Amino acid sequence: MHFLKLQLVAIGDSGFFFIFLFGIIIFLILSQVYNKKNKMLRKLKEHSFKKIPLCKENEYIKIKGKALSIAKPLISPIGKRECLYYKIQIEEKRSNGKSSSWRTIINEEKFQDFILESEGNKAIINTEISKKNKITYLNQDIEYTSGTWKDAPVFLEKLLQSHGRESTGFLGFNKSIRYKEGAIEIGEKITILGIGKWKESDHNFDRYSSKTLYVSGDSERKLIITDLSKITESKR
Repeated sequence: MHFLKLQLVAIGDSGFFFIFLFGIIIFLILSQVYNKKNKMLRKLKEHSFKKIPLCKENEYIKIKGKALSIAKPLISPIGKRECLYYKIQIEEKRSNGKSSSWRTIINEEKFQDFILESEGNKAIINTEISKKNKITYLNQDIEYTSGTWKDAPVFLEKLLQSHGRESTGFLGFNKSIRYKEGAIEIGEKITILGIGKWKESDHNFDRYSSKTLYVSGDSERKLIITDLSKITESKR
């Protein structure tokens, strides 16, 4: 015990500071390695882009191209744009003593099956599968805020109310809220990684074949969908 005390004295305050700093650095590195975006990027880098006609049955294939609609497009709730897939995240700033943090109060995700056109060929992307079988990472390119000196627009107030929320709190004072949206718009360039299966179809994408490539995912080989330009502009 006496030896341990001597060791602690030898380390001193500066030693503890460097140990603490080292721990913070390790935490930040691990956070980057294991966050959703980086896990997705690593998985995509494991595969090369492939042309749709060359896909084998049950192959895990990576393709890029333009997203096109099959049915009537969705209308995103914040950007009010026609799209095939959207995600919104609404956060409220909460205070706790001297500190404050953002807390997610609404997460909404809607989607539909759509066409991916790549180099003149087309495939159907099956998005209507279990949430655990897909990973979607969309660029949050629309953002609004409301707060003390800025009222929420009427359409955002209605959006909050549709989820049982409101932009004002005690005595009618505005809450600090931020609203984010990502969407796959019609004609947007995206990248897909998923399991390809050839099925009989009435879409007639190929004049020489009655089969269409359907791309989906399962618990082991997840369907990945992203509109990140870093991926869609890559040649590999």
